[in-house]
Amino acid sequence: MNQTKFLIYFIAFLVLQPVIDVLTAGSKLLLGSNITIGVMLRFAYMGTMGLFLLWMARSNKLARGYILYLVGLGVIIGINIFLNMGIKDPYYLFQELKFFNKVVYFHIVFLGFMIVYKQLQARDWDIEKHTTKYMWLAGFIIGAVFIVAQVTGTSLSNYAHSKVGYSGWFYAGNEIGAIMAIILPILALYAIKRTTNAKKPWFWIPFVMLSLGMLALGTKVGYGGILVVLLSVLIGSIIMYVFMKLKTQQVKSSLIISFGLIVLLAAATPFTPVFGNMYAHFDILNISPFGDSENEEPQFDENGEEIIEEEPEITDEQIQNLIFSSREKYEKEFNADFNSSPITQKLFGMGFAGNYEEPELGKDLKMIEMDFHDLFYSFGWIGFFYLMAPFFWYTGKFLLHFVRNIKTHFTYLYILYGVAFLLAVGIAYTAGHVLTAPAVSIYIAAILAMLNVREKLIDL
Repeated sequence: MNQTKFLIYFIAFLVLQPVIDVLTAGSKLLLGSNITIGVMLRFAYMGTMGLFLLWMARSNKLARGYILYLVGLGVIIGINIFLNMGIKDPYYLFQELKFFNKVVYFHIVFLGFMIVYKQLQARDWDIEKHTTKYMWLAGFIIGAVFIVAQVTGTSLSNYAHSKVGYSGWFYAGNEIGAIMAIILPILALYAIKRTTNAKKPWFWIPFVMLSLGMLALGTKVGYGGILVVLLSVLIGSIIMYVFMKLKTQQVKSSLIISFGLIVLLAAATPFTPVFGNMYAHFDILNISPFGDSENEEPQFDENGEEIIEEEPEITDEQIQNLIFSSREKYEKEFNADFNSSPITQKLFGMGFAGNYEEPELGKDLKMIEMDFHDLFYSFGWIGFFYLMAPFFWYTGKFLLHFVRNIKTHFTYLYILYGVAFLLAVGIAYTAGHVLTAPAVSIYIAAILAMLNVREKLIDL
């Protein structure tokens, strides 16, 4: 096998992600095992990427810097484990190590992608074209799985109680929802590049397939992801057409198709699971968003005047609950634990699930499920900023580069890859399961690495 093919396989692994996720669901449901095919394959991939970085470090200055960083991250985790073993009682070492493994997956894969993409770029391999193609294939597979699952009536339920939603043949609804939201802009980009006439929108079919799957989920992330992507294409097209005077067939067809899909989405909204789920959430919080006056008989006082009752105001707490789905309550608990913890935990973190106690029978230890909060409380001030340094650094470099070159970079490629990245960050902040979930973090790692390498921003 020549070296170029070996490097391409690292990127082509993106196509296998939905297949691995379906196999993971099968392992959990049929075998009841936590050591699934997905866990083994992703661990093997991470290990291979780590070995590749070590191999490249022999002759590559950038790879050596990344290896030193990862060694430092290992030291941070070692300190975290050592300190918390003496503070937390009980201390569940396996659970802690499992969490740390999920966290470092992003870092090893992201830094590995940086070297892989740089090596492929040096071989004149079109890194953007192929990354788009591989993500498009992954998105097409996910959309097809959802449709087959719905048609055959074999889709898994995404909710256990009063809400309605389906996750296809995927086990983790939150994770597959985040993946679909991240990939959807890439499917839009693929369609835009190939659609030359609004009367022939065939290349948008995979986009619609994936969107239908996102609506079936019944989550705010799914619905919001579709709306954000379509509005981005529409607004971007208007800016290009009106202000940049780009009156090409590509811009015209993108404007017309995105507007048409937004109209269809608006018309379909009352019939989507997320619409009913929002009302279910309102009922849980005892909120009547549109009032009940039209369904009630008017009441009159002793003078014959109609009694007008004021609608109760929706509180900030209720709004936060609608957005974060009770995650804000767990965040307050973690914050209280963190503020009362020893200085060592403030600096290096409380580890997995905070300063937990013995869980009740049948209940699992819980995280907040808001990635940036989870990482901060788990790693502390020193650990968090060390952990997030590569992510913040390369995100900042690209954003600064984009702003400086916005006149030449305001294209569908940068708009939609940017939307994919921003959706990932937004979901990580509000709903979690992005930076702490290997099935999801590989996509954001590939996007951020590809953009930085494509713009030649990673030379030391």
